[in-house]
Amino acid sequence: MTRDLFDTDQFLSSLAYDRELAMELIDAFLEDCPRRVAELTMALDDGDIIQGTKLAHSLKGMCGVVRADELGRLALEMEHAGRNGNLELVRDRLGMFTGNLDQVRDLMVLFRDNG
Repeated sequence: MTRDLFDTDQFLSSLAYDRELAMELIDAFLEDCPRRVAELTMALDDGDIIQGTKLAHSLKGMCGVVRADELGRLALEMEHAGRNGNLELVRDRLGMFTGNLDQVRDLMVLFRDNG
């Protein structure tokens, strides 16, 4: 399951093993992802499914860049649910997303600090 959360081999390979770029992308993810999650939570609280769908799409892209595949899958499910107007499913997947985000963050910090 760790590979699904953050696949370091695939991540480095996608960057031609550029560790400096990898560290920059991890730092950007660690800074931006929690902010986007908070914005998505607020959009859902406001019932703004359009903004929620856009934020889910943004999260999907961010997760893809760093190869956090499980988070990316959940973000994709949120995006599709949002496009279908299913606010409850978006909320459900967001709960799953945030539940995995702490583990992903820990894996990324470990990778960055041991790099």
